[in-house]
Amino acid sequence: MQIISMFTHQRIEHWKSVFEITDWNIICTVIDEMQVVDIWEENTPGHEFVGIHRDFETKTGTLYHTRPLEEDDIIHELLHVRYPEWSEEKVTFWTSLLNGEPILQREDAMEHLLPTG
Repeated sequence: MQIISMFTHQRIEHWKSVFEITDWNIICTVIDEMQVVDIWEENTPGHEFVGIHRDFETKTGTLYHTRPLEEDDIIHELLHVRYPEWSEEKVTFWTSLLNGEPILQREDAMEHLLPTG
C-alpha cells in the first residue's frame, strides 16, 4: 500500500470539491521513471511522468506519478477528469490560471476563456 502525504490528500480533496467531482475516487500510484518511455526521444525509458487514467464507469481516477505531486499537477489532472472533452492545451491554460500563473499572452486565450463546456 502506498501512502501519500496529508498535504497531497488535502489538495486533491480541495480541487475535487472545486471541480464538483467529489463522487470520484482518486488513487495515487507511484511509478518508477524506468517505466516511462518517451516516444519523442526515440522510445527511451527513464522520464518524469504525471498522468491520470480515468474510469468513467466506476468514477475512479488513478494518478500515476514518478515524483512528488505539486499543486499544478493535481489541478491539471483533475481538470482532465472534470472536462474530458477539453484539449491538452485548454487544460494547460486553465491549470496556469487556477494555479495563479496565467498565460494570457497567447493568441487563443479568449477561446479558452469562453464557456464551452
